[in-house]
Amino acid sequence: MFRALFFKEWIKLRLWWTLLAVASLVYAGFLALRLRHVFAVYDAPMVWSSWIYKAYLFFGPFKYVPLGLGVTLAVLQFLPEVQQHRIRLVLHLPLGEIRAVALHLAAGLLLLSILVLPAVAVLAAVSTRYFPTEMLTTLWLTALPWVLAGYAGYLVGTAALLEASWRGRVILLLLGAAALRLFFEETFYQSYLRVLPAFAAWAVAVVLLPLHASDRFRKGLV
Repeated sequence: MFRALFFKEWIKLRLWWTLLAVASLVYAGFLALRLRHVFAVYDAPMVWSSWIYKAYLFFGPFKYVPLGLGVTLAVLQFLPEVQQHRIRLVLHLPLGEIRAVALHLAAGLLLLSILVLPAVAVLAAVSTRYFPTEMLTTLWLTALPWVLAGYAGYLVGTAALLEASWRGRVILLLLGAAALRLFFEETFYQSYLRVLPAFAAWAVAVVLLPLHASDRFRKGLV
């Protein structure tokens, strides 16, 4: 059943998904070339001073990309379903409401992973050329909250679209935006190291929001 639903979602999203994938890879490639330019123009002591004492991240501009991809994918996947009332058919499939929505979420999260992870791999590959292993661990632990925010943003966006009432949507968006903002407040390397497990747990727990919202949507609760 998952394969059939995933194929259905892929057929629906393949054009936009491809455009998003190309855009994220191109942007990651641009940041990689910019890093190469920095090392070509400036001497090593100046570059390392910026990294060690000023916490400069060459992929810092990438921090909001996973979140943007997650929210965009949620809109592309579920907005047509809600507007055209096709989601009601999904909620009445014989496999059950919760399982049907969970399978759609799994398909969306898988597509989001295939969007984000190749771009991250590009940045990781270029990082290995210029930085020691110890520094790479620090860099990616610093960037991990941004990736988690992408998954959480997808789930919050989906929940807002499936919510039956406008008041509920506004509340979800406001609370979600306030929570997601915390993922981007770090000011130095590994500032969030101690709270990463809490961030990961919250990102996983947010999956309950679209499941609850779909139940309210099916019942027409306002």
